[in-house]
Amino acid sequence: MIRDYKQTDIDEIVRIYTLEYKAMPEEIEVLKSASKILVYEENDIIQGFSHMGINGGSCYLEMGAASNELIMPVGLLLWDDMKKVFSEKSINFIKTFHVKDNLEWQQFFKRIGFEYWNSVYRLSYEGLKFDEPDICAVKYEDKHYEDKIRLESEAFAVLREQNEIQPYNWYLSASKEALEDNRKRTYENREYIYLFFEGNEMIGASMVKNAEIDLLFVNIKYQGKGYGRKILEFTVNRGLEQNAAAVNLNALANNDKALKLYNNTGFQVVQAQDCRKLIIN
Repeated sequence: MIRDYKQTDIDEIVRIYTLEYKAMPEEIEVLKSASKILVYEENDIIQGFSHMGINGGSCYLEMGAASNELIMPVGLLLWDDMKKVFSEKSINFIKTFHVKDNLEWQQFFKRIGFEYWNSVYRLSYEGLKFDEPDICAVKYEDKHYEDKIRLESEAFAVLREQNEIQPYNWYLSASKEALEDNRKRTYENREYIYLFFEGNEMIGASMVKNAEIDLLFVNIKYQGKGYGRKILEFTVNRGLEQNAAAVNLNALANNDKALKLYNNTGFQVVQAQDCRKLIIN
């Protein structure tokens, strides 16, 4: 039987979600607070779920099954119900992630029409704190928003274009409403965001929350001058203050420059994920 989830289901949903996927704490919190999750239940036991994060005509899809043997049969049943939601909400673009070496998920998403998009590595640092780097760091304030989002969007534009992630420059393409929403969310996380300066000029920024590095960039004007390592070491130190065991981050698998920096700083790949997409005409 497929039904909408109840709050009493959430612990079992999270357990299934994290059977093989090394989820970030933020991802688990998003799942716990989700408004649209379908579960497949048999004999009062949840065998699988689908979580749909809908934003306009796009959907971020997460799925889980209690065992690999259930991925195809339970996944197809859930998919039939999800298609009704996609039709009702006029969804035309869906993206999803799955653990790269899980052949059952590969086969399932291929069967329902998803195509490969890119791959992401999850990396973890389990070493000691670094000597504090010689870099000027300040906590984020709202007055910094315009400079931060402009420089951040510029820094990631080439990588986004290489991976066909649109818009390439988010700042130049975002609506006033999207910018304002992003500004509010950035301010809510101000305790975890650091900005780095040379004189009055911002050279980069980072964010680390729950020992997860969610953001790290260097102003394109200052790239190739060693600032990336300094910002990374500073941010790892703050992450280790949040959790002494490890600091984690995600990176696109074809971002060779960033991966070289992470590896040279002591990060190790702990999991690879494939991102797939489906365009509904």
